[in-house]
Amino acid sequence: MSYTLRAVSQAREPLKGTPLMRRMFAAFVLLAATNAFAVAPQFWRVRTADEFLGGEIEGFAVTPRGELRPAPLASKIATFTDPFVLCQTAAANGDRFFGTGNNGKVYRLRGTELKAIYTAPEPEIYAITFQQGNLLVGTSPNGKVYRVDPESGKGSVLFDPKQAYIWAMTGLSGGDLAVATGLGGKLYRVSPDGTSKLLFDAPEPHLRSLAVRSDGTILAGGSGKGRIYEISPGGTTRALYDSALTEISTIYIDPSGIGWAAGATNVLPAAAPAKPQQGKPAAPSPGAPAAPKDETPRKEGEAAGAVDVSFSFENPSSANPTTGSSELYRISPDGFVETIRKFEREIIYSISGGQNGSILLGTGPQGRLYQVHDHELALVAVVPDKQVVSISGSGNDTVVTTTNSGAVYRLGAAGGNKSELRSAVKDVERFSRFGHYRIEGKNVDHGLAISFRSGNTRTPDISWSGWSAPSTTAAGTVSAPPARYIQWKLDAAGTDPSTVIDTITVAYLNRNSAPVIDSLTVNDPGTIFLGSYSPGSQIVEATNPDEYGIFTSLDAPREKNETGKRVFRKGYRTVSWRAHDDNGDSLRYSLSFRLKGSGSWLRLRDNMDETSMNFDSSQLPDGTYELRLSASDANDNPTMPLSDTREGVEFDVDNTPPAITFDAGTSDVRVRITDRKSPIGKVEYSIDAQKWTRLTPDDGLADSPDETYTLKRSALAGHFVIVRAVDTFFNVATATIDLK
Repeated sequence: MSYTLRAVSQAREPLKGTPLMRRMFAAFVLLAATNAFAVAPQFWRVRTADEFLGGEIEGFAVTPRGELRPAPLASKIATFTDPFVLCQTAAANGDRFFGTGNNGKVYRLRGTELKAIYTAPEPEIYAITFQQGNLLVGTSPNGKVYRVDPESGKGSVLFDPKQAYIWAMTGLSGGDLAVATGLGGKLYRVSPDGTSKLLFDAPEPHLRSLAVRSDGTILAGGSGKGRIYEISPGGTTRALYDSALTEISTIYIDPSGIGWAAGATNVLPAAAPAKPQQGKPAAPSPGAPAAPKDETPRKEGEAAGAVDVSFSFENPSSANPTTGSSELYRISPDGFVETIRKFEREIIYSISGGQNGSILLGTGPQGRLYQVHDHELALVAVVPDKQVVSISGSGNDTVVTTTNSGAVYRLGAAGGNKSELRSAVKDVERFSRFGHYRIEGKNVDHGLAISFRSGNTRTPDISWSGWSAPSTTAAGTVSAPPARYIQWKLDAAGTDPSTVIDTITVAYLNRNSAPVIDSLTVNDPGTIFLGSYSPGSQIVEATNPDEYGIFTSLDAPREKNETGKRVFRKGYRTVSWRAHDDNGDSLRYSLSFRLKGSGSWLRLRDNMDETSMNFDSSQLPDGTYELRLSASDANDNPTMPLSDTREGVEFDVDNTPPAITFDAGTSDVRVRITDRKSPIGKVEYSIDAQKWTRLTPDDGLADSPDETYTLKRSALAGHFVIVRAVDTFFNVATATIDLK
């Protein structure tokens, strides 16, 4: 208790320093005084880009350096009754055009006016582009390419590929158009008069994405096998990359000629939908819900009808918006492809150009807009809709379209919007008490509020505590009950645009748990393990005594696979053990012994941090002894230590050598070896001080304390004969056989 009393005593003295320092000290005293928990607090720090991005973010941006900043304001400039805003393009005069599903409508945004100018016979518009003053619209399923007047909205068929889907279009030189289709997986070149030429028939069912280099080389992304293809202006085709994922969802070429592509786990239809019957409306394509009844565009601020859909080309009942993965690829001008970034739970739907040579990525299902520059990833903005399906970046103007439900957003200056970050759930591994939190950065003293909740299940549910009352200080006490899991929520409203959050730290104390002794072992008699061994040392014998001749050797040990050096010392015993502590506390050990059947334990050694020890058992009388091992975490928990004890492990002590007697007959000499405690290990004889010769007992097996051996008298007569007996404790007895 002395540690706690000192801390409390110091806390009563006047404290100097800032209010923050005083609050931190008070929190530390509170943690130190909690007896049931470990003394040393641990700290959960969120400070890297990946750690911030692991949470749920709205209204914050995350820099590659791991700085949390106010995000650019994402202003909704148009809202649609259509659930999907699938593509967009811009005209030279600044007009923007959007293709939607499931009603096959094309909208024009002129200034702030949103107007539906064209409705296609087909329900989905996945591709739209502006070419030579005309708006070109690619429809699906069983669709066509339409030429639409951007003013009147009148349309006519330009090209009918006889394909189920038109996935992507891009302009080529001379006013021609590249069209990527499915299920045939074909790439066409279409001239302004509608004539076409097949450029590439892909070995997979869909060509999903397109981009064209300045020299006319086309990059195409497939779906099914997930390959990136290069089609030269002369018609030569090669595969640049075979992704491990199923689809190349989008391709973009930046002004420097570098290509960027996204691999995704999306699955497109494997069969074409049925064509509508005469006089009946077209059926929605796979993954598309029924058309809303209200087809009138809504102005910003008007309520939208509830549409429960997920942007997926699969059956919506099987789509799971929380699953899926994607990869970002960089394509060099020479065709080399490298993976820049992997996204484990997000799909990249769109890529476009950003500021200062960066690129922008639109993803789902969290509605995030990322920026990639010099291989570093930053979160730019988050929109409330599920997926960012298309991006249009021009200078400082960035416009994105979304699904669930369909909308258009423009990114503005940073700050001014409500921001919230819910951290990932932290597993502190054991039931713990939470102490002090700290927010570090620039301008973090105003405009921020942090709340906490905790529970004992991996996923927050009704069994968790509610969110604590928001704390508006940069440092304070975590108001969450003790538990194994914790989460924080950071809110900001009208935060200064210059605010930077570098680190959020939460202190916690694991509840102390007792050590556990896993094993306790007494090694064979005479065995010692040393971390280092010098053959010149006379403290121990280097080998089992007298193993190779009559004279003891100090050769190096022969056991090459043992931990450390295995050496032998008669009369010594080695005890080894293993233990663990779930808190990671350092452990100290105490070892005691007693004669079996006696009442009191005798100290062998106290307060060890080693996990083995050897001792000289030659100082003990012969008999059977018991060991007791105690493991304690008192070093890290001085006020309330916990321990574990293992006892009952037995070992024998035998310091008495065997007895040797012999009886010489007319033809044989019978040698009898007896031992009070242990079996006879080895019996040898030597004639005239030459090499020892091993004897085999008369019963064929040396396994008892009483063994008899037979020698031929004729071989011994007239010689100096020594018999040596060694028991299993290496006690040695010798005797001479004198035949007169």
